[in-house]
Amino acid sequence: MNLYRPIYHFMPQRNWMNDPNGVIYYEGKYHLFYQYNPNDYHWNTMHWGHAVSEDLVHWEHLPIALFPSNDLGETHCFSGCAVISDDGTPKIFYTSIGENERNARDGAQQWMAESHDGMTNWEKYKSNPVLTLDIHGDIEIKEWRDPFVWKEDDYWFMVVGGSHNKRGCALIYKSKDLKQWEFLNILHEGEEEIWECPNCFKLGDKYVLVYSPNDKVKYCIGTINSDYEFVVESKGTLDYSGWEGFYAPNSLIDNFGRRIMWGWLTEESRGDFKGCGEWSGVQSIPREISLKNHKLYMQPVKELEMLRKNHKRYENVCVSKGWIPEIKGRALEIIVEIEITDELTEFSVDVLCSGDHKERTSIKYNSNDESFCVDRNKSSLSTLCHNSKLTGTIKLEKGETLKLHIFIDHSILEVFANYRESISTRIYPIKADSENIMISVLKGDNLNVKSFDVWEMTSIWE
Repeated sequence: MNLYRPIYHFMPQRNWMNDPNGVIYYEGKYHLFYQYNPNDYHWNTMHWGHAVSEDLVHWEHLPIALFPSNDLGETHCFSGCAVISDDGTPKIFYTSIGENERNARDGAQQWMAESHDGMTNWEKYKSNPVLTLDIHGDIEIKEWRDPFVWKEDDYWFMVVGGSHNKRGCALIYKSKDLKQWEFLNILHEGEEEIWECPNCFKLGDKYVLVYSPNDKVKYCIGTINSDYEFVVESKGTLDYSGWEGFYAPNSLIDNFGRRIMWGWLTEESRGDFKGCGEWSGVQSIPREISLKNHKLYMQPVKELEMLRKNHKRYENVCVSKGWIPEIKGRALEIIVEIEITDELTEFSVDVLCSGDHKERTSIKYNSNDESFCVDRNKSSLSTLCHNSKLTGTIKLEKGETLKLHIFIDHSILEVFANYRESISTRIYPIKADSENIMISVLKGDNLNVKSFDVWEMTSIWE
């Protein structure tokens, strides 16, 4: 068994994968496209890989959807989206990168492709590109890429990421027919130098703008005014890991009306560690995105429950120093609910612990500063992989318990705190017995574990 290859997160059979692309629900199936290098497990020659699922859990690999058109000077098919046009034809929009090595910065174009056989084979639009940098007139845009398209009333809208005056931004366009586009405005911009992979969608009567600023993925909630400027009412961090875990998410609406999102779980944390094999990159579990009290909520999709087996439940466990539940493993789902009292200052849920505790990954909560973190200082005895601490905040209402929903999948850790905050990252323990769980009081008095549920998880490929 490979100690690091996930069994219930989607990944191709081999080689390199990064951003989820063109995720869409079509004719009863979920389609997941993704940035893919079919030639190596390092980044290069970007294609669009393709997989399909009927249940969001079990996936079938399909033929590569997009290849760079070398005869047209194209070297990469960068990220983008998929939509179903008004006449029912599936269409892909993506960023085309040419031979010039600076093309991604200065000369990217937005191209279109369409399918006439149910999304297996794709033909590129003969009049590509559908958008060039000239559409902005005198406004200079750099790093222009990753289109996201949606239909609203009688118009199609598109947002594309980029950089304007060294400030990351999302730009907005509209079209009647998906072929002729009009530049509307710089929708929103920030302090970072670049914004990648923007998603813009409505939840209820509010718009949500999600973007990846070469760091932790951020979001804004608000409205879009008549000048096509985003009016921010609240904002937050989608996941606190950034390049150490969750990046470049993409989302779809399914037949139940759910907004479902995936993110790329990067291999950045692997560093120079060589024990994994010739593959790189995993997709996060699909998470349902909703809006409540001007805050995004992120809940693992219910379909994942079909992977559970060998359930253990504990209730009202009083922990004075440390407690080790009976179940263990490298592919687990854990839901733990902790009562937060004035006497309890800091505790940890340690996962993938070795028997001698020399390897362990600690999920910590501190009530003084309302922080929660994934401390990887002792995640691996290897000195070649990253061991930084990833820290976020979780502000609890008075009397609210802390609920941690944890997914462990060999080299993956995804943690949801009260479904309002998340940290998703990668860890590479080398000891064969690094599969235990332990809850410890770090500062303060007794900890009351109101409930603790743990399941072993089965493979999505079985």
